[in-house]
Amino acid sequence: LLSGCASLEQKAQDFVQDLSQDVNEGFFKTISNNQRIPADFVRHVDGDTTVLRIDRKEQKVRFLLVDTPETVNPKTKVQPFGLEASKRTKELLSTASEITFEYDSGDKTDRYGRVLGYIFVDGTLLQKTLVSEGLARVAYVKEPNTKYLLELEEAQEKAKNESLGIWSIPGYVTERGYK
Repeated sequence: LLSGCASLEQKAQDFVQDLSQDVNEGFFKTISNNQRIPADFVRHVDGDTTVLRIDRKEQKVRFLLVDTPETVNPKTKVQPFGLEASKRTKELLSTASEITFEYDSGDKTDRYGRVLGYIFVDGTLLQKTLVSEGLARVAYVKEPNTKYLLELEEAQEKAKNESLGIWSIPGYVTERGYK
């Protein structure tokens, strides 16, 4: 009898997972790559994650190709420039006249179920603003989600040369994150 319950529970979990996948695939099929779609700011999470309403659905969005210092990870203390990055992201999104969202041609979600994409605030790539101001590093580069990689790397090189933000602390920025 107990093995029957476990089997039933597994079937229920499988059903929910399949249903969730069907819903997400249906959502993603309505939006093509390289198409900027209108989005509304719902709530702030941190420097590189936010919640947007896209196509009438609230989505937790992780910004492609960038990483900002941590502010909300319970396993990590607040890192230098994390609060500044978080505040800047919130400021840009909450005061924007227009927010648009764009998928790249690769994965649409990450392992946490967050939607992956590019955010444009009043026509300007939000990721580029953060990198240009020294509040984010170029990171999590996974082909083929690299449409704006060159643009971001150029902005990063300029911020690095000017020792802006995260680049003002020698050795702070590493390939794996922040020290």
